[in-house]
Amino acid sequence: LYVSTLMEWGGNSGVNTQKVGLGSDVNVPWLGKVGLNLYGTYDSNKKDWNGFQISTNWFKPFYFFENGSFISYQGYIDYQFGMETGKGYATSSDGGAMFNGIYWHSDRFAVGYGLKGYKDIYGIKDTDGFKSTGFGHYLAVTYKF
Repeated sequence: LYVSTLMEWGGNSGVNTQKVGLGSDVNVPWLGKVGLNLYGTYDSNKKDWNGFQISTNWFKPFYFFENGSFISYQGYIDYQFGMETGKGYATSSDGGAMFNGIYWHSDRFAVGYGLKGYKDIYGIKDTDGFKSTGFGHYLAVTYKF
């Protein structure tokens, strides 16, 4: 077990939180080592604690090429819960997101696609000006230094 932290700042959404809690690494069949963290959420705008988040993340190479490159399944789940609505930015008592990506990795590059599903993310319900439920598509080309 270790102390785990996460900071979130979001322009128009008004999210300005720091999360502090316990982190761990758990071995899961097929996926291998998975990060698993439980945080308490501190709202810097309101100077008060409001809710919790449980998070997990993974990176699983599953197909290897002769040249040393590989394809991986990687992603995360963030679930916020126990938030008091009307306190700070929270307009929902829970919410979350899941990201699933397939990426090709070499020594210098990574190329991939990810699909993110989210519902009332950060505890914010949909409004006319802010969409907090839906799906996002991500294409990435990365150079590794």
